[in-house]
Amino acid sequence: MERQQYVERCSELFAVGGYAAVRATAEAGLEEFGPDPVLFRWLGQAHAAEDEDDHDREAEAAYRKGLALKADDLGLLVSFLELCLRSDSFEYPARARRAVVLQERIEELAPPGSAERERVDDATGWAGRGYWDDLKAGAARGQAHQAALAEQSVLVTDALRRAARGESGEDTGEDLRAAELAAAVELLQGARNAPLRLLLAHGSKRMC
Repeated sequence: MERQQYVERCSELFAVGGYAAVRATAEAGLEEFGPDPVLFRWLGQAHAAEDEDDHDREAEAAYRKGLALKADDLGLLVSFLELCLRSDSFEYPARARRAVVLQERIEELAPPGSAERERVDDATGWAGRGYWDDLKAGAARGQAHQAALAEQSVLVTDALRRAARGESGEDTGEDLRAAELAAAVELLQGARNAPLRLLLAHGSKRMC
């Protein structure tokens, strides 16, 4: 894969809570392309999202390596700030002190209203429910979406097989067959699924 493909894959996996897979992908990209601040950020975030002391240490190490390459990278600075803010200030006083420095630097680099500044506000101003709770809730929604797609794919696979054999489902009306086709088209979006969409398009003539 190209470097940007590693970055995009990390983003996709993180969105559905695949933190171990994010770490594996980021590490593979770093091994192939060498030190990279964006891949270090994803590696750090995938460790920090586990919310465990050992992972927090690995996250901090990844952020430090990334910032050594690009000291003013806002993504790294904000991610590191989030880690420091949620760390126990009694057990990790150095992180608490670093949070102040990081926030000041971010405010120098990020203008009011910027996405990075909003992340800082989210991380420093939560009430009742923490920033990381919101993050994990978003990941849970992503996992639910993936499960729904997996269930839908079973129906779509059956539709494709019937189409290939020139058959239709038993006791299915036009509305149901149309719904199957619509679901298949939605599921098969993307260049890599073009051959399947072509099969579906030709098969649909026999299904209707």
